[in-house]
Amino acid sequence: MINQYEVPALIEDALPELKKPLHQFPAIFHIYETVQCLDNYLIRQLRNKNYALLEKCLQLTGRLYERGNPLVRNAVVRIILPDLSREHPADNLSCIKLYSLIPPSIYNLYMQQHLQINIPNEQ
Repeated sequence: MINQYEVPALIEDALPELKKPLHQFPAIFHIYETVQCLDNYLIRQLRNKNYALLEKCLQLTGRLYERGNPLVRNAVVRIILPDLSREHPADNLSCIKLYSLIPPSIYNLYMQQHLQINIPNEQ
C-alpha cells in the first residue's frame, strides 16, 4: 500500500516538473496539499488540451487510488475527482478523449461525481 509519505516521491518520479511546487511545503506531512498540487497541474493540462501530460497525471491518480492507503484514497476522492468532474471539455471530441484517459480504477467514481455535479436534482 502506498502511504501518504510516499506520495510526493511518486509524483516527482512521474512528473518531475512538480518537484519545485512540492518542495514549497513539507509535502510528506501534508497529503491534501500534495494531492492539491497534483490536481492543479492535472486540471491545467486538461484545460490546455495537453493530453500526453494529462494521461500521465490520470494514470498516477489511478495508481494512488488503487494502491493507496485509506488516507491517500480519501485525498484523491475529495480533491481530484470533484475538480475533474466539474471540468467541461469544450467539445465532444475532447470529452471522449478525457473519458478514454481516465483509468478503470477511478472511472466509476469519476462518473458518479460527474453525474452528481452536472445533473440538477429533480424535485
